[in-house]
Amino acid sequence: MKFGEKLEKLDGILVKLEQEKIPLEDALSLFESGVALIKDCRLVLKEVEQKISLLINDDKEE
Repeated sequence: MKFGEKLEKLDGILVKLEQEKIPLEDALSLFESGVALIKDCRLVLKEVEQKISLLINDDKEE
């Protein structure tokens, strides 16, 4: 799943948790899914940040 798709799915989870009256078990499951998506997104962002840092440092050395 692409980064943007993960953000959209996370947004959908937030909307459901905020607006819908759902059973506690379902809310917990949605929350767990949201936490997993956040962890995935943070990992992707960290990898991108490292790549950008490498590119910037390579430009400085040239």
